[in-house]
Amino acid sequence: MVYTKTNVTLLFIIILVPFISHGQKKDVSDGTIKIFLDCNRCDRSYIRDNINFVNYMRDKEDAQLHLLLTKQRTGSGGTQYTLRYIGRKNFNSQDQKLTYTSPKSDTKDEERKGLVKKIKVGLIPYLSTSPVLGNINITYKADNESTDQRSAQSDKWNYWVFELDGRSFFNGEESRKNLFISMGASADHVTKNWKVNMEYDYDYNRKKFTSTDSLGNEETNIFVTRGQSFESSVVRSLTEHWSLGLLAESFSSSRNNIDFNISGSPAIEYNVFPYEEYAERRISFMYVMSASYFDYQTETIFNKKTDFLIRPELRSRLEFTQPWGEIEGRVKASTYLRDLSKNRLDLNLEFDFRIFRGLSLNLSGRYSLINDQLSIPKESISDAEQLLNLRQQSTSYSYRGSVGIEYSFGSIYNNIVNPRF
Repeated sequence: MVYTKTNVTLLFIIILVPFISHGQKKDVSDGTIKIFLDCNRCDRSYIRDNINFVNYMRDKEDAQLHLLLTKQRTGSGGTQYTLRYIGRKNFNSQDQKLTYTSPKSDTKDEERKGLVKKIKVGLIPYLSTSPVLGNINITYKADNESTDQRSAQSDKWNYWVFELDGRSFFNGEESRKNLFISMGASADHVTKNWKVNMEYDYDYNRKKFTSTDSLGNEETNIFVTRGQSFESSVVRSLTEHWSLGLLAESFSSSRNNIDFNISGSPAIEYNVFPYEEYAERRISFMYVMSASYFDYQTETIFNKKTDFLIRPELRSRLEFTQPWGEIEGRVKASTYLRDLSKNRLDLNLEFDFRIFRGLSLNLSGRYSLINDQLSIPKESISDAEQLLNLRQQSTSYSYRGSVGIEYSFGSIYNNIVNPRF
């Protein structure tokens, strides 16, 4: 059979017709609303699969409703989600905000089921004029005990939450073996007026290397670093913008040449926006004045075996989570009153922004100006300690950064969930 250009064209059209007709199905937006799901750390597939009576849009510009989810850790170790329903197009100015709290005892499955239930409640007002509402059933399950009755009961733990944890990582091959062990404990007490935190951590890191020389002699080298720390803070809420607290810390670190350290620091914080708006925006400034005692493992480059230092520190924090994206920045500046030339400046920034339809930009970076390394040992470090980063090394700066860009195009719908492969 001879294939002419006309035959090839007809064959191509015949193959393509089913796909064209499939793409010309009725607009899936008929009868329901279009929403844009905006969340960084949530189970998107589960949400779309279990809330299947709305249309999910790939870009917020095509949506009637922008659902922005943010979450924070609660005082008891659980998770509180803030659900912001931002109306667009025909729902313009019809905004609402809900919260959902999942206790620490919830499994991931229980947490996401509770979140989905809360999302559905918030969608009802926007579906009131949609034909799809006729296919939705609303049921009510009465509790044996009312919310007021539960609230009236006393908490035998008085809002204290305790936690123990431990983990280990290990890997190796014929010539090397690594073992890392970490253990910790914490206690938290969080109310509207008080926030108390105590935390202890212990780390053990062991590296073992085996080598064989040309004569067949085997040599084994073992390097161990240890560190432990205890941190505590007591914070009192003064107003919706001001907080006052006391910080305490004690730690040791073989890598940093510190055998023992203890410090105490009064602190005051001001938040430009009310604290209750934490899920949307935050600009805060905190001033800390710490007094610290150091006992070094070996004599430092400044000929010190012990030291007492007073260190003022200014910290600033910026966080915005808005429909256009997220910004998070932190600045920390500190010095020592005894010698102002011994100072440090840390800058951290994360930026996630939608430039226009389908195009997103992500930037993150950290830069530190370091002039406060007072614990560097006087004795020289070995090549192995330098290569394996087992000892703190002198530097005047450090940095890291990343740049990411993403562009998507195609179908505006994002409804289907297919977990295969």
